[in-house]
Amino acid sequence: MTENITDDRTVNPRPGLIGSAVALLVSAGVSIWGWIQIPDDALLPVHWGPSGEADRFAGKIEALGLLPLIMLGLCVMFVVLPRLLPRRRHMASSAHTYTAAWIGSLALLTGIHTVSIVNATGGELPVVRFVIAGVGALFLVLGNYLPKTRSNWAVGVRTPWTMQSERSWRLTHRLAGRLFAGLGVVLLVIAFLLPLPALFPVVLVGAAVASLVPLTYSWWVWRAEQGGSADTGR
Repeated sequence: MTENITDDRTVNPRPGLIGSAVALLVSAGVSIWGWIQIPDDALLPVHWGPSGEADRFAGKIEALGLLPLIMLGLCVMFVVLPRLLPRRRHMASSAHTYTAAWIGSLALLTGIHTVSIVNATGGELPVVRFVIAGVGALFLVLGNYLPKTRSNWAVGVRTPWTMQSERSWRLTHRLAGRLFAGLGVVLLVIAFLLPLPALFPVVLVGAAVASLVPLTYSWWVWRAEQGGSADTGR
């Protein structure tokens, strides 16, 4: 069983804070530009359905301000979380993955915010396709970092079995990294090629496979380590 290490080392927040500052400044700039361009009584799309058509609308304050506020809240969460969870030394060793998830999430939200405001001012960008492409890029980045993580409570495939066994953690994240990266490439390729009704089944099935297969595999590796007969490799 992995030792529960709680020393004072933790993730250096500076890279994440720099990335957050850039994302928040861009989002704020887009919101200010949108506020100037959009009439005060306009209703702006804030949610899109599988068809790609907007299915919920809101006033300027919500549409221009909510997502930047959510991003600010995420930034605070990413700063505080490593200081609250155990295994801080492992968190520090997994800092690149944590920071990639931090900056990647805010970059994705910044892109969604920008595309939606551009459309609100008269643009005709395919919001849903951009979202899927952005999610694909995030999966691809995380897939490259996951195999480099050590067991921690913030990022990765955190199952009872990976948290008990370093071997299960290592092998599971090697597999999860390949699945995440593969799904990311697929989403980037199909985001602007397939019809919208065909995109969502691919996204859902791909996300299910990338999530459930590593979960099951983590149990299988752990069981083998406890005395099962399966050959998991090294």
